[in-house]
Amino acid sequence: MMAQIDTSGAPHLGRTKDEQGRGDPGGKPVLEIFGGPGRVTRASLHELWLFRGVLWAFTVREVKVRYKQAAIGVGWAILQPLVAAAIFALFLGRYAGITSEDVPYFLFALAGMVPWTYFSNGSLNGSQALVANESMLRKLYFPREVLPLSAVLASLVDLLPGIAVLAVAVVVDGYSPELTWLAVPVPVILLLTFAAAIAMALSAINVYYRDVKYALPFLIQIGLFLSPVVYPLSSIPEQWRDVYVVLNPVATAIDDLRLVMLHGEWPAWGTSALAFGWSLLLLAIGFALFKRLERGFADRV
Repeated sequence: MMAQIDTSGAPHLGRTKDEQGRGDPGGKPVLEIFGGPGRVTRASLHELWLFRGVLWAFTVREVKVRYKQAAIGVGWAILQPLVAAAIFALFLGRYAGITSEDVPYFLFALAGMVPWTYFSNGSLNGSQALVANESMLRKLYFPREVLPLSAVLASLVDLLPGIAVLAVAVVVDGYSPELTWLAVPVPVILLLTFAAAIAMALSAINVYYRDVKYALPFLIQIGLFLSPVVYPLSSIPEQWRDVYVVLNPVATAIDDLRLVMLHGEWPAWGTSALAFGWSLLLLAIGFALFKRLERGFADRV
């Protein structure tokens, strides 16, 4: 039986050798895989959709491997932002006197650390996904973009419990749940899209230049202070604020989460839409770069 995915674009499965009259003596078919043109095509997008089950399987596997033999498991996803928010509340809120938009600084910092923890983990894990699974790249066929995307999706295990803890902390502190909490998916989708864009591009580059492994953690540390994690968005000069939140979708996501859960306000729809559009553009560029470099993965990994 001939198995084929493609036509004009993505790598596809060609005819088996026994169908061509060149099967081995034992009669076992040999499946040939031909490379695509190195660009994004309708066929490559269709192929990714066909392999959506594989994407889900890799996501589940990533979650299981990440917390395997960990004493508290997913509890680390809760502990990290809680401890970081407590430290920031002590040193920056109490001693440095940084404003917190008229809410307790601990809640303010926690609302910043929860999305930032997801973005940093998703970007880091996604950028290393191809190199970490090099044996699969050599032996199995599936759309290679599944690996960084599954790492980003698996990091939602860190984000969703963190948001739940933030909600509990808000209620314990005396605030009541608001209807605006229904808009929590807005910053989540924004973070997911931006993290996928970063992971897609850097995972491909990392196959050729392993400097990404060392440079990205450093850039993530800088990004913590370039994003309004421990200070309010109002600290950014007003003339630069709109450009800042659009070019840095993490800043938009953090501010939206604070508006929704701490202030009982709806997200800033205009800037959120612009930031989401920018994230989609970056994702398209990252995907195009990924497909351009994909041909050499098996040789370079």
